[in-house]
Amino acid sequence: MEVMEAIKARRSSRSFLEKGIPEKIIDEMLEAARLSPSGGNGQSYRFGVIKDANLKEELAHAAGEQMWIAEAPVVIACCADISWDLLGLPEDDFGLIVNKLRFSEEFIEYLNKYPNRKSVKTLLANPTPLIPAEHMYLVAVSHGLSACFIGFLDVEKANRILRLPENMVCLFLLPVGYPKDDTAPKEKKSAKEITFCETWKG
Repeated sequence: MEVMEAIKARRSSRSFLEKGIPEKIIDEMLEAARLSPSGGNGQSYRFGVIKDANLKEELAHAAGEQMWIAEAPVVIACCADISWDLLGLPEDDFGLIVNKLRFSEEFIEYLNKYPNRKSVKTLLANPTPLIPAEHMYLVAVSHGLSACFIGFLDVEKANRILRLPENMVCLFLLPVGYPKDDTAPKEKKSAKEITFCETWKG
């Protein structure tokens, strides 16, 4: 399946067949994640492959009691290493400079005064696993599988369930499996509606 075909075929599925996923497909998904881009090539994303029924059920409870998640043959825990902190960096640190430029100096100063450093680092790491996870998702689709991004998640509870160290956080879940139903595509805006050329003209 070509990339554009996989993009067009992708659906958010919440119901799966009781059918296992071949290891070679999971390996290919993880390889796609490994090859994805990351800021400064930091590669601070990490992925847990969860097949244990009890762990999947616990994660489903942590995701707002969405128990259908536990029915997926595999749940990918999309995690990030949050060892890096903006606080205490020298003024010429590139990461600090970039974040001040993107979010404003005042906001970064506010974040650096916030006492719960893990919360701040978790917030800033939120997008870290998303590009590689989308790579995995499209590989899954190319093999007839489907998935669904889960951001409704008690992150601290998921961290405890997965026994993650303090420098790691689970930010999203990606239940993956063979879809039970052929979900109809949702209506999307046209390319024209989501595009502007040169400058915004209203």
